[in-house]
Amino acid sequence: MKYKWLKNQQVIKFTWGGNKDCLNLIRLLAAFQVLYGHTLAHLNIDSIPILGEFINFFSGVPIFFTMSGFLIWWSIGRSKSFGEYLKKRFWRIFPELWVAVAIELIVLLCLYHEPINWIQFGAFAITQSTVFQFWTPDCLRGYGCGCPNGALWTICVLIQFYFFAYFVYKALHGRKTWVWMMAFVASLGVSMMVPLMRAHLPEIAGKLLGQTLLPYFWMFLAASFVAEKKDLMLPFLKKYWWVFMVALLLVRFFGLDFHAGYNVLGTILLFLCLTGAAYVFPKLNVKTDISYGVYIYHMTVVNALIALGYTGNQWLLLIVTVMTFILAWVSTKTVGSLSMRMKLKSQGD
Repeated sequence: MKYKWLKNQQVIKFTWGGNKDCLNLIRLLAAFQVLYGHTLAHLNIDSIPILGEFINFFSGVPIFFTMSGFLIWWSIGRSKSFGEYLKKRFWRIFPELWVAVAIELIVLLCLYHEPINWIQFGAFAITQSTVFQFWTPDCLRGYGCGCPNGALWTICVLIQFYFFAYFVYKALHGRKTWVWMMAFVASLGVSMMVPLMRAHLPEIAGKLLGQTLLPYFWMFLAASFVAEKKDLMLPFLKKYWWVFMVALLLVRFFGLDFHAGYNVLGTILLFLCLTGAAYVFPKLNVKTDISYGVYIYHMTVVNALIALGYTGNQWLLLIVTVMTFILAWVSTKTVGSLSMRMKLKSQGD
C-alpha cells in the first residue's frame, strides 16, 4: 500500500513493508545486539573492539518495542475486525515460538543431568509457549546460565501491547497532536512510578508488575504517533535522520538521559534516527527477515555451550552467531513461511 505526501508540488512515496526501506536490516542488527550482549555476559567473553561499539548502537529491546508500535499501528488500520487482527498476531508469534521452545526443551533434556521435577517442567513448557516466559522453576536453575531462555520475557510484553494496541488505536486514531502528547506524558509518568509501586508491593507482586506493559508502554506509544502522523513525520525523518543520530551520540556520551523502563531520550532519538535512515538507505535491506528467529534461538545455543563447559573464548561468539543464524533461517523459511500463508489466509476469511 502506498501513501503520498505533497509539498511544493513534489510527490514523495513510501511503501510500507515493501522494498523501499531497510527495516529488516535494522531489526536484524537489533536481534544481533541482543545475541552479542547475552553471549558476552553468559560465556564470560570480553567485548570485541569496533564491533562492540558498532553493534551496541542498535539497542535491541528498545528497537523491537518501538518498531512494533510503528508497524502494528498500520496492521490495525488494515484489519477488518479485532478477530482478524488477533489472528494475524497469533500467526506471527506463536508457531515459530512453539518450535523454538520444543527445541529448547529437547536440548535441555539432553544436556542437563540434575534431578527434574516433572510437574514443574510441564508447567515451564506451558509458560514458555504462552505468555509467562519470565518464569523458571527452581529445578532448572542449575542449567546453563540459570534461565533456559531468559530472552523470551519480551514476548509477554509484546503480546500485552498487541492486545491493548487495538483499543488504543480506536481511542487515538485521528486525534489531534495535543491528545497524543497528553497520552504520552501520562504513560511516561506511569512508567516512572512503577519502581516506587514495586517497592511497596510484596516481592512476587512487584516482579509481576515489572513484567507488565506499564513500564514500556510509552515506547510503543511514541512510535505509534509517528505511524499515525506518517504523512508529516516520515519526510521530516528522512531529511533529518542524521541530526537525531548526532543528538543520540551526544546524549549517550554525556549521560543526558532519564530512565522509565529504558532510557527515554536515547530510545526516542534512536527510533527517530533509524526510522528516517531506513527510508533513506533502502538498498541496505535484507530480503529475508530472520530477526525473530535470532531472538528466540540464541539463548538455546548459549546455554548449550555453557552446559558443555565452553566459556571464556571469543571464538564462541562466532559459533553462537553461526548456529543461531542457521536455526533462525530454517525457522523463517519453514515455520515462518507457513505462518505467513496462514496469516494472509486469515485476512481473506
